[in-house]
Amino acid sequence: MSNDTTSSDVITSPSPEEAENMVKRMSISGPPLTDPKTGQPLPKDDKVLKIATFSLQKYLKEPEFAREFLERGGLQSLCDIIKTTTGNTLAYALNSLSALMEHKSGWDTLDEDFVRTIVAIDVSQTLVTVCRPATAILIKLVSADKLPGSGPVTCYGYNFVHRSCKEETEFLPTLVQRLQSPDYLLCLNSLELITTMLKHVTDEHRGDLTESLQNLNVRKFVIRLMNDHPSEELTTYLLDFQTAYTKNAHKRRKTMVSLSNPRHARLLNDIWQAANIENVEVMGARKWKKIGFSTEIPQREFGRTGVFGLENMHSFAVRDKDTFAKMVLEQVHRTHERRCPFARASIEVTDLLSDYWNVSSNANLSDFQPLMLSFDSVHHTTLHLFFRIFHDMEATTYDFSKVSALVRSQIRYALKNEGVKTIFEFDKVMLETPYDVIRDRRLKELEWADDLLGREAIRNLRQRLYKESYEFVKQQRIDCLMQGAWFPITARSNALAGSSGAPGSTSDLNSPNSIGNINNPALMNPSVLIGGSSGHAMTIAASGTAHSGYRWRYFKLSPSKKQLHYGEFTERVTSQLKSYDKLTEKIDISSIAEVQVTSKQSSIIPPAGQTTMLSPGQISTSNPESTQQTFNLLTSSKAVIAEFRCSSTALFSEWTDGFSLLLDKGITSKDTAEYIHSLTEIGVKVKLLQIAGDRVEVPHGGLEIPVVQNGLGEGYWYQDDYSLGSF
Repeated sequence: MSNDTTSSDVITSPSPEEAENMVKRMSISGPPLTDPKTGQPLPKDDKVLKIATFSLQKYLKEPEFAREFLERGGLQSLCDIIKTTTGNTLAYALNSLSALMEHKSGWDTLDEDFVRTIVAIDVSQTLVTVCRPATAILIKLVSADKLPGSGPVTCYGYNFVHRSCKEETEFLPTLVQRLQSPDYLLCLNSLELITTMLKHVTDEHRGDLTESLQNLNVRKFVIRLMNDHPSEELTTYLLDFQTAYTKNAHKRRKTMVSLSNPRHARLLNDIWQAANIENVEVMGARKWKKIGFSTEIPQREFGRTGVFGLENMHSFAVRDKDTFAKMVLEQVHRTHERRCPFARASIEVTDLLSDYWNVSSNANLSDFQPLMLSFDSVHHTTLHLFFRIFHDMEATTYDFSKVSALVRSQIRYALKNEGVKTIFEFDKVMLETPYDVIRDRRLKELEWADDLLGREAIRNLRQRLYKESYEFVKQQRIDCLMQGAWFPITARSNALAGSSGAPGSTSDLNSPNSIGNINNPALMNPSVLIGGSSGHAMTIAASGTAHSGYRWRYFKLSPSKKQLHYGEFTERVTSQLKSYDKLTEKIDISSIAEVQVTSKQSSIIPPAGQTTMLSPGQISTSNPESTQQTFNLLTSSKAVIAEFRCSSTALFSEWTDGFSLLLDKGITSKDTAEYIHSLTEIGVKVKLLQIAGDRVEVPHGGLEIPVVQNGLGEGYWYQDDYSLGSF
């Protein structure tokens, strides 16, 4: 039995000598291994490399072996093998490098020449066992930039990989094509790499990457995967792509259009060429006004939609150039008041759809939105609707906001319709609904408050009030911690504690007996946890006591918010403890890394024969062992510092969110989120009552930027909040 154990230990925890031996086996140019019997050098053939790299896949998962392997030059040997081998040996070597990159250091010396090799392997190899690890390595390299949360290695990133991909024109097409691969893991790896590129692409290359992926129809393949009943794992990857796509769209929306940017200038020129009205004379218009801009400075009019609005306008213009040219020509032949300005309408439609889908930096959609991924197609259809409504209602340019309101109403109706799942169904609802039906529905919606709530000024007000409500609730939740609360000790805790020694207490987290001492080995052992039912999870080794008589713990955050005080009691004699005198134990807040919800409903049965007697003046409460909600405080190493068992949903949300907000980790409970939402909506309605009383008109959409007279607009630009600022 001992021999088997020893053999197993050697395999799972190889020695430094074995690391050196492994490097020698793998080294192509270094000194060869020698036969222990004859002393003669052993030949280096593919079989030796194959065996070495096969074992290395597992060995490199061990930090100690990886460290010894790197110190003996193993990384260079591994890179040489990847450059010179094929087949299974190459697959094992790539898997070994991928395993090495899971560690926090040691792989920050890879050069661009080697990365080009990985890209070439990923494109040219057909073996799935080779493509999968090659793609995984590129994912690591792209995400190893200086963005928050990227990890300890930050010397690579999108630009680094992009330079290595320039010569491989088939790199992106190959990744997109693999989204249809029958190999499940290869499909996941390819989708993850595309998503990672969207997350980490720099402003310098964002437009080119977006355009390339659009030309390759990547969203079509993603939508197909969404509609194909994906597994839970694939669903997570698809939602991650959807979120990355939305946030990338937001960044393009906030990127201002500039004629000094070659790509922006090219897109505008394509639109102008597709309009084909250079030789058409229009009174009061030289060029850009002919296709519906308000001025001859088109880049200034994309303030609300940025490059994202320009891309959608370009997509509409070049998709069907003949239809677009006829549309523009028809408008320029009308009188000025009767023209539906194409450029303004396109920007307006992009803005309406962006607001509906909340295209923002904090977008985090929890369900599939295939129509949002088809944004350009939805924009195309909606813009046709805009022109149709403008014509049917015989509108003038002064009715532009009224047409926009009707279009917004139809967008909401179509996208909230459960029968609209595909772009074809969306087109049918949008384009075949008669104008009279759209108008009548809009009239029913025009209750004053409902109309106001959809306007941009009110959305901005709601955002500001939300921030104020969030800060108010954050302080309220932390105040709950400072006021303190009672939490029962479970029967399980009492039973385990009954086998311990004499009672004892601690007063400092750094004490060797403190329950917050994360270095105590007993704390890391779940088998000795004494779960304080809503109080702190203690360990026999950490407490060293037998609190068999205790039934309650009282927790209270210190005024400095740096320590959590608590004490243990046999009964609840008052609703609150206002002082800290009886709370002799404490936990350092800095030791808390995570708030973990362990059970929403957990019934704890008290020991047989146990009863609870109420002494005079004691508050009558329900059995602390009844069904309650629980959560834990954890250290960075996932050790349990404390366990809380809450007697009500309100107490649960107050304390879980109190700790989360104290640690700057945001909101965790639905109750708190609804509380903040309610405060925000009440604040909005109060403001609306004030507006109603003063008979103030709230405008639709954004304010029009006035035309700047010649010589007065130099050196200034317009911000989103319509204020002037200097370059």
